[in-house]
Amino acid sequence: MAVRIIHQSNYEWIDLLNPTKEEMQEIAEKCNLNFYNLADSLEPNHLPKFETENGINFLILRVVHKGDKKDTTIENLSNKIAVFFNESLLITIHRIEMSFINDIADKCQNMGHTFSTNLVIIKILKSVLQTYNDSILYIIDKLESYENKLFLKNPSSKVLQSIYSLKRKTNLCTKLLILSDEVINSIKPTKQEKAAYQDAKDLYLKLTTLYEQVMDDLNNLLNLYISLSSQKTNEIMKTLTIFSIFFMPLTFIAGIYGMNFRFMPELELKWGYPIIIVVMILITLIIYYWLKRKKWL
Repeated sequence: MAVRIIHQSNYEWIDLLNPTKEEMQEIAEKCNLNFYNLADSLEPNHLPKFETENGINFLILRVVHKGDKKDTTIENLSNKIAVFFNESLLITIHRIEMSFINDIADKCQNMGHTFSTNLVIIKILKSVLQTYNDSILYIIDKLESYENKLFLKNPSSKVLQSIYSLKRKTNLCTKLLILSDEVINSIKPTKQEKAAYQDAKDLYLKLTTLYEQVMDDLNNLLNLYISLSSQKTNEIMKTLTIFSIFFMPLTFIAGIYGMNFRFMPELELKWGYPIIIVVMILITLIIYYWLKRKKWL
């Protein structure tokens, strides 16, 4: 376990990186943390939430990653950060290194004035939301790329799989954002913290709108892909139908004259074969003219 302690005038910030259960139990006993909340902080798939127990606030946030992931599960697409805090206590727990935690901690140590625990939480929240912003910008870029592929090239089945994967990721991020709303609304900023808190809320509203719009765009793109695939199938069927229309009457004539009956007067005619060939050509021309009038050709 990596431990970083940031000393402030009225509290200590303890940042824990990938602690074991035993180490967490030790911290819990030392800081009087709730056992069930502690268990939640170790659960890798736990969703965002906010709780208060014995004067200590407990929240969970999920940081999302941009990039392509084949396995679109919560654990693969995001990482959890758990926070215990009140006015005199701040503990952050995460399993992987998070650069924004280090940045906020460095500002707390290097700046002349002290950050309150509330302000640190607001800054963490805004940084977490920024990961959703980076992710949606990446998704929008990929969405535009897939749109171009659909219209300018012949899309393969891999494009459909990629679009569906993007849809899954967007849907999952949207759900995580909705669940994060409880955490955002549970924070009670002071007058000095309201500006920073309002920035975080504005970013949250922007993200929910963006994710809803992109979700609609992805659904439309999927429907468009299916429509284009159906159109291609229809074009192929149309071509096969046209060939069938041309060859059906000719096959019918050939079938009649291929029957081995003893009395077939046309077989004895000197010009029987050329006449049948001319008839077939005339039938082909009539069919061609008819298809032209129907605008099938």
